[in-house]
Amino acid sequence: MKLCVIVTLALSMSLQSRTCLAIAARDTSLAQEAASQKNQGDEITKLLERIKSQSPAERREAIDQLGDAGDPRAVVPLIAALKDQDPDVRASTANALGQLGDKRAIEPLTSMLNDEVSFVRAASARVLGQLGDARAVDALTGALRDGNSTVRGAAAMGLGSLKDARAVQALIPALRDEAPDVRAAVAAALGDLHDKRSVGPLVQSLKDDYRMVKLAAALALADIGDKSAAAALNEAVAAEKDEETRSQMKEALKRLMAAPE
Repeated sequence: MKLCVIVTLALSMSLQSRTCLAIAARDTSLAQEAASQKNQGDEITKLLERIKSQSPAERREAIDQLGDAGDPRAVVPLIAALKDQDPDVRASTANALGQLGDKRAIEPLTSMLNDEVSFVRAASARVLGQLGDARAVDALTGALRDGNSTVRGAAAMGLGSLKDARAVQALIPALRDEAPDVRAAVAAALGDLHDKRSVGPLVQSLKDDYRMVKLAAALALADIGDKSAAAALNEAVAAEKDEETRSQMKEALKRLMAAPE
């Protein structure tokens, strides 16, 4: 009988000990988490102060780190930084807002499509697509007529990312843009939109003088999956002289033929 009592007491004490250890471990974990959050909060505060630095390089570095941190407290200060006097800072700010993914940046970034510096406009166009808000469709459609080809290409890719059918009508004429990199970007965007209205114009782009445009058109046709383009794509493959381009176009043709009816 005494032995049973002793064993029972020993088991009870062991259970209590394990419970105490578990509680202590939980409390330690919670304390560590709280300390981590406090440290992160302190770091964000420091970064927000650094974006007021007199040095453009330091402002850019702080902005990049704020984008990486993903803290929503940075959104409003970053929107304000879109008006920075340094164009590199403005472009970095647009990129950081894209990383944060906050829709409050849509209207300010739309305004940045009128920035005097082309690479700032291009960054804004790309990020507007990244944010995935249909409110940007009209502004990006207008940017397809920008005087800078990099901006036009970024606008095309942004429209492709938005996947809004309203963009198709504006993108199709842009397949005739004077810049081959823009034509390639437009073809890729039309592939992202999966709209069969693009098939005929993309088939014509298979005859473009530039390999990157032909390949982009072939890949877009495969993405759309309309087998009515198969004959034209097969002809383009046969006519292509560059071995690597021909190989990639063959893969596009295979993918097109494997698309569901």
